[in-house]
Amino acid sequence: MLRPDLTIYYLNDYAKNLLQIKTKAFLGKRIDQVLPLSNEKTKQPELWGLDKVVATGAPAPQRTDVVVQLDDKTKLPVAFSSSPINVADGTMVGVMVAVRDLRRERELIRLRSEFVSITSHQLRTPASAVKWYVESLIDNRRGNPLNDWQQDKLHQAYQSNERMIHLINDLLNVSRLDSGRFELRPKAVSIQAVVDEVKSELVHFASAHNVELANTIPATTPSVLADSDKVREVILNLLTNAIKYSKPGHRVVTIAAKSSGTTLAFSVKDQGIGISEKDIKHLFEKFYRADNAIESQTEGSGLGLYIAREIIRLHGGDITVTSQIGDGTTVTFTLPINQTKS
Repeated sequence: MLRPDLTIYYLNDYAKNLLQIKTKAFLGKRIDQVLPLSNEKTKQPELWGLDKVVATGAPAPQRTDVVVQLDDKTKLPVAFSSSPINVADGTMVGVMVAVRDLRRERELIRLRSEFVSITSHQLRTPASAVKWYVESLIDNRRGNPLNDWQQDKLHQAYQSNERMIHLINDLLNVSRLDSGRFELRPKAVSIQAVVDEVKSELVHFASAHNVELANTIPATTPSVLADSDKVREVILNLLTNAIKYSKPGHRVVTIAAKSSGTTLAFSVKDQGIGISEKDIKHLFEKFYRADNAIESQTEGSGLGLYIAREIIRLHGGDITVTSQIGDGTTVTFTLPINQTKS
């Protein structure tokens, strides 16, 4: 517990043991002085940020992205939350900080990520082999005629195998993202060129759903500094979703981009089933799918938007969704404009 000036005046036994604290050496000292924080990902020093709790008298949300440096220089990953301590008349007399050890959670995440990665790699090889054999049969490479029923079943088998390969790739991407092994190779990228490539890939899929892809990106749109393959993956995911969840009848999916300062905002707007406010809050969580999305399309892993968000964030951008049930959805992400002079 801290006084309003953020000096330590009480430590329970758990805090003493976890933080290797000798009480007398810490009492009366500001928490920032004796327990330095740094960001877990960037490694940059950070403050505990408790001044805001004192100023506003309101609790601060939990943080799980920091490490505490102990006396022996050990870096301890922790979660902490803070709230004001008030007496009966409402006067604030201090701040309570609750700290939790995240080492076991981090280890479980590492083990899970490792398991998913190994399993996905093992599944990818037979799935690729099945794809090759089914393609050979569909193409009739050995000249053995197939009747319509056989052709139909082979096409169903091919589509099912493609969905499995897509899921395996998604799991591998999640594993790489969680373990920090998801590498970017940024360079100057034309968003227009990426969109043209993805549109070409989706032309038959869009036609089958009676959806028109309208590209309204201006020819003067500047290039972005990004990993072309990763951005392509994000755009492919957004356009695929926009097509899949469009309402029946002829519909238009509008692709747009607008530059402002050092940032390019890219958007995909559909005329689909929409997303409720309740579901939007969870949309970027792993394996989450909105109820009406499940009703409309029973298949889907719920990983695509999580991966898309993490890719955009790794680029230094952000991704947002605006939607109403029955009135379509707009997904917008930002990327840094390429400032390199050729």
